[in-house]
Amino acid sequence: MGQGTETVEVAPQEKLDEDEINLIDYFRVIFKCRRMILLICGAVMVTTAIISLFLPKIYSATASIVPPINIIQKESELSGRLGAGGSSLLSKAIGVTSIADMYAGILESRVVIDAIIDRFDLIKAYEEKKYKSNVRKRLRNNTTIKVSDEGIVTITVEDKDPNRAAAMANAYVEQLDHQNKRLSSGQATSKRVFLENRLQEIEQELSKFENILSREAKIKEMLFELLSREYELAKIEEAKSMPTIQILDGAVVPETKYKPKRRQMVMLSGIAALFIAVFAAFAREYFAKANTPPESSSA
Repeated sequence: MGQGTETVEVAPQEKLDEDEINLIDYFRVIFKCRRMILLICGAVMVTTAIISLFLPKIYSATASIVPPINIIQKESELSGRLGAGGSSLLSKAIGVTSIADMYAGILESRVVIDAIIDRFDLIKAYEEKKYKSNVRKRLRNNTTIKVSDEGIVTITVEDKDPNRAAAMANAYVEQLDHQNKRLSSGQATSKRVFLENRLQEIEQELSKFENILSREAKIKEMLFELLSREYELAKIEEAKSMPTIQILDGAVVPETKYKPKRRQMVMLSGIAALFIAVFAAFAREYFAKANTPPESSSA
């Protein structure tokens, strides 16, 4: 029993000594193969640096927008009333960020993407001869749309041409405003058409009255005047060209490239090559020992 107890107490120390020996062996292998490791790391880093020189320069331009102030004020007032009632979830759902999320959805829509493609002739610029869907995919990959917690929408476009990158980012903003107007003008047009038809009906009814001084004729005449005013307001609303968004920062032509980031590429490739080279060194040492015949007992 006593011998078994002594063995249990000594085992941890033996294990610690064995770990120290293994660690020394690891460093011995690395030191032994140091030239191979340095050669692999150097070759990979130099190759990466040369490849990065041939990669095209990519420029990045960003535009940012916010919903109109009057919408923000209305949403804040309504959110305040709902918040007082304890409905914080509903208050958040109809807040400024929900409007910004809607803007982001419009910006990512196919109608906006196609408008950008046609305006800048990206089929030719991206050298895509077969499918427009490939151009859409590439444009989406080159475009980043983000919505902040404050409701600020940022549109970032990457392109080989710095001028085109800035122009495309600003074109996204213009397309958003255009689509907003198109969608809102549909409601104004429906109202104008309704009032126009109603006025024609009342005008026909008034023409049938023999006595224009009768009570019913006066009511129809008053209704006709009231609807005429509404009709004029509807036409004005339909013809409005006020911007539906506010530009916080317009995109400007970038002065420096966004990528490739050559220094970062070389450093990352060097770190990756180091791990691979160390693994190769241990693999080489393992196979070397495995192929070495054991020493004879007579020796």
